[in-house]
Amino acid sequence: MVIDERIRLLIPRILAFAVISAAIGAGYGYETSFATAAGLRGLVRGALTGALIGAAVSSLVAFVLEAPGARLARASFMVTVAVRSLVYLVIFLAAIAVGQLIVPNHPLDRAVNISRDDILFCFGATIVVSFLFEVNSLLGPNVLLSFVTGRYHRPQVEQRVFLIMDMKNSTAAAERLGEVDFHRLVNRLVSDLTGPIVLREGEIHKYVGDELIATWPLATGLKNAACVRACFMALARLVEHGAEYEREFGAAAQVRASLHCGPVVVGEMGSVKKEIAMLGDTLNTAARLVDACRDSGESVVASVSLLDQLELPPNVIARPLGLIRLRGKEQAIDLCALDQATSDRKPVPHA
Repeated sequence: MVIDERIRLLIPRILAFAVISAAIGAGYGYETSFATAAGLRGLVRGALTGALIGAAVSSLVAFVLEAPGARLARASFMVTVAVRSLVYLVIFLAAIAVGQLIVPNHPLDRAVNISRDDILFCFGATIVVSFLFEVNSLLGPNVLLSFVTGRYHRPQVEQRVFLIMDMKNSTAAAERLGEVDFHRLVNRLVSDLTGPIVLREGEIHKYVGDELIATWPLATGLKNAACVRACFMALARLVEHGAEYEREFGAAAQVRASLHCGPVVVGEMGSVKKEIAMLGDTLNTAARLVDACRDSGESVVASVSLLDQLELPPNVIARPLGLIRLRGKEQAIDLCALDQATSDRKPVPHA
């Protein structure tokens, strides 16, 4: 993945996080200094400190801690929480020090005074923040928030886009590598695929064996063809790291992918183990499109019903495959194969 693309997509999120943190910091700074003559200075210093913390933490998470292929992303839960907490603690204390130096209580007072209470508060805050980040990673983006707010306590119908990516030649790889090394391969594969999808605002619904299911709310997935761009960014990442796969696992990793959209029922499911489940014919059809990929020898297949609602990126072309009857479906579905455009192969309309 090109670093410039990551920066362009992530900068707005980092700025938003910094603004929110600045507002929180301003409120905290004003409240703690309200009883003194430095009330306004406290507000400004709090805003500055909050902005520094927000920008530093969000940048660190985006480009280091949760960047595609980051080692920490593959570490155990407790190790990740401990490392995050330590790093965040340093950021918090450094931001407090910088805030005090730039906006002191008195113009002539340039001393940094970080009290024991400040350290204890920051330490507790970093533990909580790190823990919540990790729980959110375990459940998936936005799932924790959905549980807390009860958004899907009562099932509701949503229009969604689905991207399903399935590993090619997985049976042969499992036989060749053995169970443990095959698990490492699949874990590395889904980690590499996840980065580009999340970068394009996709949600990882679940991993099923060597298969990844990603989803977008319909408007989000269609905007700037985010679902298609995410798919090809993920494929490009596998090509980019092909030599590493060959060195570590004896062969480059390849996947087939399907894209489809339509209504699904979304709701909480389970008692002892809960999850946000998505059910409906749309998801079943998206899964069957993976079989169409396999049968037709194509790498990426998309339904015309999805392609009719978006404008393909300039570097992607669509080739009509016609009406294809999928396994378990009574009615045939109109499909297209998607390919990366080359200099001598210009994009053409899909219909």
